Amino acid sequence: MTTLSQDVISLAAPAVPSMAVNLRRVVALTTVCGFVEVIGYKDVGGIYPAIMTGNTVQLGWTLAQQSWSRFGLLAFAIGAFFVGCMIASVIRRHLRRPALELSLMAMLLLFTGLVRTHPALRVPVELPLLALALAMQGEAISRFGAVSLQTLVVTNNMVKFADAFVGRYFGKKAERAKRPELAEVLLPGLAWLTYSVAAAVGAVVDGWIRQPLVIPALLLVVITVDLLRLPES
Repeated sequence: MTTLSQDVISLAAPAVPSMAVNLRRVVALTTVCGFVEVIGYKDVGGIYPAIMTGNTVQLGWTLAQQSWSRFGLLAFAIGAFFVGCMIASVIRRHLRRPALELSLMAMLLLFTGLVRTHPALRVPVELPLLALALAMQGEAISRFGAVSLQTLVVTNNMVKFADAFVGRYFGKKAERAKRPELAEVLLPGLAWLTYSVAAAVGAVVDGWIRQPLVIPALLLVVITVDLLRLPES
């Protein structure tokens, strides 16, 4: 009877992704974000589609300088991302499988790739579309096993990486029993590194091909399949 009960519990419990699975997902999603961010940054003249810390600092600076045209552009970018987050949240809440939001993001990136071929549309159309797309990524998945991680930003991941690294390798002996797991060190650290590398790759690829956003769109399809095959814990 006990064995039967254990078998039933085992069948009912969701599969927990291994650290290798979580590592590849973090790398893939951070690659998408770094790639898309640098293309948006180049297209709209030094404004990020989804890095709101940088945009908010610039907003305050332009306010102090009374550079009203730049201030308005930054305010538009920040507002577009906020609205994009709300739209993305609504979409996620109405999907039976939240991972499917990444496939919708892929289609949005493909459409944005067509829009960006018209320079006049880059600020009024491309910028809010990229903001929405990246907001969808942030809403779709922010947990990798036992580690909570946001692939849209770097600062928080740097803080988590530094804290987990010190806690695991330089913590007090009395705290060794509570030291961070290896995944808590590797995931945010790798996310930080990948973001920079992906931005460099995106900047280079943008000069090589006409539709660079096809690359992150295809990567998102692969990630969606991976998430549907083995859901996150």
